[in-house]
Amino acid sequence: MTPLDLFLNACLAGFALILAAVSLKAYRRHKEPRLAIVTIAFALYSLLAVLVLVAPFLDWNDLQMSAYLVVLNLAILLSLYFALLKR
Repeated sequence: MTPLDLFLNACLAGFALILAAVSLKAYRRHKEPRLAIVTIAFALYSLLAVLVLVAPFLDWNDLQMSAYLVVLNLAILLSLYFALLKR
């Protein structure tokens, strides 16, 4: 794993965890079912990102992603985030 791969994987995991925390806070404040679904989705995405981040260190070769896929996943998270902001 190159330093760039590690950086991108850490960015993906960090951003996913932040979005999960923000959506959980929003759900606790407003109690809307739509926000509960979004919170679950971001929590699952966080789990995926953390697993991808630790996979090389635990020799879980099946969970490793290329840098291109990590950037694509970051773009997906950003688009979901901006879609939620646009309301």
